[in-house]
Amino acid sequence: MLTTEFLSRDQYSKYGSWLKAQDPQTLHDYFGHSMSKKSIDNLVKQFASDPKNNHFLVAKIDGKWAGTIHIASRGTKVEFGVIVSPKYRKQGIADTMMDEAITWARNRYYQDLFMHCISWNRSIKKLCQKHGLVPRNMMGDSEANLQLEPPTPATFFKEQMIVAKRNWLSMFPFQQFGLALRGWRYGPS
Repeated sequence: MLTTEFLSRDQYSKYGSWLKAQDPQTLHDYFGHSMSKKSIDNLVKQFASDPKNNHFLVAKIDGKWAGTIHIASRGTKVEFGVIVSPKYRKQGIADTMMDEAITWARNRYYQDLFMHCISWNRSIKKLCQKHGLVPRNMMGDSEANLQLEPPTPATFFKEQMIVAKRNWLSMFPFQQFGLALRGWRYGPS
C-alpha cells in the first residue's frame, strides 16, 4: 500500500540515510554526479539548518521508503527534486508524489515551480511533461518550469483529503494486517 508523509525537521537525517542507501547510478541520475556519504551528510545538515525553505515528501510502500521529493523554496519560487528507488519504479510513485507536492505548493501560494532535469534522465523529463512543466534546454540538461495557479477551494479540499487519508491509515497496523491477509482464504480449503 502506497502512503505519503511530510518529514518533520527532526526526521531529516532519515532522508540522508535513505539517500546513502541508494545505488550509485540512482544518485548520479538524481544529482547529476556522484555523491559521497560525507557530501550527503553535509547537504542534509544544510537542509536541517533551514527547515522553513526545505521540505521532504516521502512515499512509502508497506511502510518502506520508496521515494522522496525534496521541496526547496525561496520567496514565491519552489524547486522539486524527485527520486524513487529502482525497486519501486514504474509503479506511479513519482506521479503520486508530484501531484501531492504541486497541490501543497499551490496551497502555500508559490507561483513558480522548477525542476532540473539531467539530460540522460528520461523518466524525470516524462514526469515533468505529464505534470505540465515545460522544459528549457540548458547545454544538454534542462530546467522544467510551471507557473502555478493560485489555490482554489478544490485544491484546499484535495490536500485535506490527502491528510485525512494519511491520518486514517496511520491508525491501523497495515503491515501486520497485510501479513495476516496473505494467509487468508475465502471459502473452504
